[in-house]
Amino acid sequence: MSLQSPGSTIIADSRAQKIGAVNGFRGLAILMVILFHLLVPFTSSAPAFPGELDPNGLLAIVAKHGFLGVNIFFVLSGFVLYLPYRTKKRAIDRLADFPHFYWHRAARLLPLYYTVVLVTIALHAKSPAGSHAWYLELGGLLSTLFIFVPHGFMPPSNPVLWSVGVEIWFSLLFPLLILLIARFGLGRLLLLSVVICSAFVVAGHLIAVDRIGMFRPFVGGIFGSCYQFIFGMLVCDLYVKSRDSVSLRRFQSRGLLPGLLLMIAAIYLKDNGPWAVSILYATIFCAGFSMVLLAVLCGAWSANRLFEAWPIQVVGCMCYSIYAWHSIIMVEMIPPDTSPLQDTLRLSFPYLAITILLSALSYRYIEFGHQRDWRSLFLLRNSNSDELAGAGVSRRAESKPAASS
Repeated sequence: MSLQSPGSTIIADSRAQKIGAVNGFRGLAILMVILFHLLVPFTSSAPAFPGELDPNGLLAIVAKHGFLGVNIFFVLSGFVLYLPYRTKKRAIDRLADFPHFYWHRAARLLPLYYTVVLVTIALHAKSPAGSHAWYLELGGLLSTLFIFVPHGFMPPSNPVLWSVGVEIWFSLLFPLLILLIARFGLGRLLLLSVVICSAFVVAGHLIAVDRIGMFRPFVGGIFGSCYQFIFGMLVCDLYVKSRDSVSLRRFQSRGLLPGLLLMIAAIYLKDNGPWAVSILYATIFCAGFSMVLLAVLCGAWSANRLFEAWPIQVVGCMCYSIYAWHSIIMVEMIPPDTSPLQDTLRLSFPYLAITILLSALSYRYIEFGHQRDWRSLFLLRNSNSDELAGAGVSRRAESKPAASS
């Protein structure tokens, strides 16, 4: 999909690069998530259970905050979902338009999700096959209703599916949000969502749940996370507005450093801030990342070149498949609860190779099995024109969902 405005002299390749940066951020986010799942068991600073990594070392600090890749995914998902509606390539004007969106979104998300659910149940079900508990587990996964259950929010058979569940439920809300934006404006909707979601997060931390300590459906579910997607929608709105204004692009590109500082401040406050602030760190982090994303899309410090590199873009294109499969493979190859750090590091490269290979096959044949031009899926196609290249990458970026942790 073209981001070029009428009469603009921006070439198609530039448009592809801008969307390419979104793919690159996705690649960064999935790498953060994998690093978190690989190394977080070794980052403990508790005297009774010290980790094998220095808790104050850079690797441990980066690893134990890798879960923030999920927040990045949610912001990016809001961006790419809203983009075709903000640029008027698609429209939702009434309730009758909802089914078309739902069909399109279900076709994009559910084939891979249900494939992973069936493999999960076959390999890692926590109840005997055919038992009442087994059917409940299967039903919860197929319906994604597990994200409303405090003890099942992170399914024991495949905990990482929680964020895919949140993604699916945001997709159900998305058409309604489009109508609300038309009625009340995006800024008001974001402010209202931050207030409501923050109230749910506070309530979730105040509700004590046995063996968990908090009510996760309020803290991490759609109740507490919806605003993160809307942050991405706001970035999309500001980015589209900047296409026709060099001065606006220049102004928005200055948000890179302040955004990075906000992200760092959020991490610090999470670990060291007072309770009331520490539990709302995600709001600060997402605000900071939104500033960074907008600045990069507007060309700040040529930082977009880093995220437009082919390897990180391809990883970003495959992020949904990588996310969906990485935990299943990790449990088979490197059981997190029993593998010492030395074994984890030794097996990490074979693990990553197998994960990337399976994800590439999944991306090609499950996510985009209907598409004949496999080279374009992996950004290998040598187009005859820049226009085709720009349009192709843009369409892929628009259709990608946010994988989650």
